[in-house]
Amino acid sequence: MPIYEYVCTDCKEKFELLRPFSRADEDAECPKCQANAGRVLSRICCVTTNADGIPAAISGSGSSCATCGSSNCSTCAM
Repeated sequence: MPIYEYVCTDCKEKFELLRPFSRADEDAECPKCQANAGRVLSRICCVTTNADGIPAAISGSGSSCATCGSSNCSTCAM
């Protein structure tokens, strides 16, 4: 089952839900204020490595991914 990201329309809380594909387009209840939350596009970062395991190319949703030190993309300020 995939993990989907949501943002509450009232309190702007960001959260993730593990849901089946059949419920992917449904809104979710905010765990903070119980208001309606819509699904948002998830950001990803892909890293390819050379034969030595050293990062060779980094691509993502923006140019700052190459210098990002975070271990969690949900903290990204982009």
